[in-house]
Amino acid sequence: MRNKFKLVLEGAPYEIEQRGDLIIVNGCEMPVALAGTQIQVGGSPHTVELSGATAKVDGVAYSFQAEGLEEPKPKSTRKAASAAAAEEAGAITAVMPGLIMKILKHEGDRVQPGDVVVVLEAMKMQNELHAKQAGVVKQVLVKEGDSVEMRQVLAVIE
Repeated sequence: MRNKFKLVLEGAPYEIEQRGDLIIVNGCEMPVALAGTQIQVGGSPHTVELSGATAKVDGVAYSFQAEGLEEPKPKSTRKAASAAAAEEAGAITAVMPGLIMKILKHEGDRVQPGDVVVVLEAMKMQNELHAKQAGVVKQVLVKEGDSVEMRQVLAVIE
C-alpha cells in the first residue's frame, strides 16, 4: 500500500507518504503501527482521535486539513443524498477516504449531540463520526464494508 498526501497541521504543511509499515514525513522515514485509536510512531505510542477537522493527539486538540486523499467516487446503486443534505447541520460526512467499519445508528434512531453514528477506518485508524445535533436519523447512505470518499455524506439527521 502506498499513499501520498499533504497534511496541514495548525497551519504548517507536511508532505506525508505511507509505504506499508513506514510513514515518511517531509522525507524522514519512521516505522508506524496502528491499533484502534493507538498509533506507535518511531517507537513512541500515542492516542489519536479524529473528529471533523480536529485531531486529538494524547488529549491535545489540533486543527488539520488533508489534501490529496480524494479518490474517484465508486459507482453505487445506493440512494444518494442531495447536495443540500451535505450542507445541513445534521449531515455526517467522511473526514477522509476510507472503509465503513460499523454503523451504530440506523434510520429512525434518536441521537444526541456526540453520539457515535458511524465508524470509518482510514489509514488503518478507526474514526468515530458523531452526531452534531439531537434528532432522528433520517437517512443512512452507506452500509458496512462500503468504500467512501472524503466529504461523502454518510448519514443525515433531522
